[in-house]
Amino acid sequence: MLLALGDDPVADDRLNQVCRVTPMSCEAFFRMSRDAFDQTRVDLVTSSLFCAQTDCIEIGQHLNAIGFQGVYLVRADTLPNPAVIRRELKQLYPKLDCRIVTPEALISFMSSAQPVSGQ
Repeated sequence: MLLALGDDPVADDRLNQVCRVTPMSCEAFFRMSRDAFDQTRVDLVTSSLFCAQTDCIEIGQHLNAIGFQGVYLVRADTLPNPAVIRRELKQLYPKLDCRIVTPEALISFMSSAQPVSGQ
């Protein structure tokens, strides 16, 4: 299952064809305990680089705190150097598997279940 955080659409309808997408507000996500999160059986979490209420660093912090073992996919339309964001997340949360993806790369990732190239 893919947990889609924030209130912006996740890529497009093609994503719903390759996986079960569960939308959730960032506010509700931050209220979740480790036990509540474990019960949802989430394998993947995605959010925009910046949401209305928060950003990927704070989301990464909460994922790290609750012991998330899946993949965190940060959506960014374009970035001059996405490795900078990934490196910062990796320094802050070394156990968190985090990848920076475009909406198109997110769909490719979900369709193939293979790591996104360059991440």
